[in-house]
Amino acid sequence: MKKTLRFNAKKTMILIGARMDGHAGVVLDTINELGYTLVGFIDNTPALQGTKINGIPVIGSSDDLDKIKIPASCIHIAIGDNVARGKLYLILKKRGIKVETIIHPTAIVSKGAQVMEGCFVGARAVINNGAVVGEAALINTGAIIEHDNQIGFAAHMAPGIKTAGRVKVGEFAFVGVGATILPDLTVGSGAMIGAGATVVSDVPARTTVIGYAAKKHGKNIYAEMKPDVIETSGKVYVAQPTLPRYELLDVKFREIAKSLMLSNFATYSTELETKTEALLNVERALTFPNATSALMLVLKAMDLKGEVILPSFTFSATGHAVVWNGLTPVFADIHPETFNIDPRDVERKITSKTSAIIGVHCFGCPADIDALQAIAQKHKLKLIFDSAHALGSKYKGKPIGGFGDIECFSLSGTKVVTSAEGGIATSNNKKFMQKMQLGRNYGAAADYDCQYIGLNGKMSEFHAAIAIESFVMIDEMVARRNRLAGLYKKRLSEIPGIGFQYVPDFCMTTFKDFAVLIDPKKFGMTRTELVAKLAHEHIYTKKYFYPPLHQMKAYQTIAHRAQGLKVTDYVTNNIICLPMYSHMGDDILEKVCYAIHRIHHGNKKKKNVRVSEKVPKSV
Repeated sequence: MKKTLRFNAKKTMILIGARMDGHAGVVLDTINELGYTLVGFIDNTPALQGTKINGIPVIGSSDDLDKIKIPASCIHIAIGDNVARGKLYLILKKRGIKVETIIHPTAIVSKGAQVMEGCFVGARAVINNGAVVGEAALINTGAIIEHDNQIGFAAHMAPGIKTAGRVKVGEFAFVGVGATILPDLTVGSGAMIGAGATVVSDVPARTTVIGYAAKKHGKNIYAEMKPDVIETSGKVYVAQPTLPRYELLDVKFREIAKSLMLSNFATYSTELETKTEALLNVERALTFPNATSALMLVLKAMDLKGEVILPSFTFSATGHAVVWNGLTPVFADIHPETFNIDPRDVERKITSKTSAIIGVHCFGCPADIDALQAIAQKHKLKLIFDSAHALGSKYKGKPIGGFGDIECFSLSGTKVVTSAEGGIATSNNKKFMQKMQLGRNYGAAADYDCQYIGLNGKMSEFHAAIAIESFVMIDEMVARRNRLAGLYKKRLSEIPGIGFQYVPDFCMTTFKDFAVLIDPKKFGMTRTELVAKLAHEHIYTKKYFYPPLHQMKAYQTIAHRAQGLKVTDYVTNNIICLPMYSHMGDDILEKVCYAIHRIHHGNKKKKNVRVSEKVPKSV
């Protein structure tokens, strides 16, 4: 999420925390100055229940936060206690409730800094270029956060503190009034820095230090707490769907049930198509039950014969759609940096039997569209884009969706925008889309006389309703994923043997997945070993795409061509997709990165790692 705008005068707000003699009083002054309309407090102090503060009611206890109805557009947690603030933030996010970031008008926040959701930045605080302040963190009055600092989830930087450049402060850490932290130091999770202390060396997790040179002190409120209070506990999955608030869906679901029109290209399916056309600036969009059926119908409606060139490094549906249409897949190699189909190998593999090219925007990173379009025009071939990962991506400033002859998007549960299950096809060719519209209704018009062999391509109204509400969040989700990807790169780039997918400057990717390449010789272990060690710590990754299509059992009995796929073979044997989803917190990312650092450190003395292949420079 990008830095919150300071003035949101028309928003209504609920404040968690009603103690005017505490942090809540400071926050109340700030939100009044910013022009928010405060409509209620939530506080667990028994004496405050049912009372009013400055004429504003206390509507419930924070102990019941998972049940209380929130009659406001946003909420802020005005509690100084780091653990309580962090826990309440996580409860709100599970409910899908927006937690507002509050920045005092006199605070100075660099355009190059990032202040995440749920933070408070006090009067005259300074946050300089490159700094990242994690969710629910508190940057108090007059605090100075220097360039390239990393302030963790629910940390508290007290009034007047000063950090030098590149300081890292862990989740739930507390830095006391007037403390100073010297450059390049790390303050661990749950650590406490005493008032006026000068930190001159790293501070371990759950440690208290006081005084000049920050000597260790015996007491720390976190020391006796269970580890899951200050560490991200439980399983970390490679992907999770980010869904709209159920209250928004409930209204639509009731309307659908009342109408008795559950599909048949009804109200919400049609609305989703209109919204897609506007979002992607295309002439026509058609909904489908999934992207696979859309791609299958595209190939059928084009009446293709012979061979179709596509990457082997893709999800199985891309190749299956080709085979289902009786066409022969010809696999081209991929670019070693973008992982997208290499136009040079595409042109090498064109024959008199070639009828089409399928480009894939791998993990949301746009393929070399200009080169592929030039090749398709030169050889008079159809150009189709499997854009399953790319709803929200851009190529040279233009949304993915209007390139080639047609593009097919997925709205399944692992995608940035989801409808639970669903797909959308988009094109600027109105005549062809009329044929697609017939084809998704079995090939029939209103008279039921099928003009060609189509299929059932109806998206249900319930799925369309989910997608419509998800569309509202698309910009925020793509921005969030790009920020997470940038943070991943910062954390992991220091480790030898880890490489990243290259995204050209003129492209915007959704980072549907965040992929890393493991060089086993430099990293100290193979991809498979790293995956196993992460799984042992309940961090689940994905070897995506492995195996590539040309190595799958299903394709060993099917006629195809798969020569010279050196880059594909190398990438598929060494790639890992790390956890990435739109509502993923910085704490989850830090846990993943910390685990990889630890695993690498524990194996850096390992020698004689067998490497069966060298990194190909190109096809």
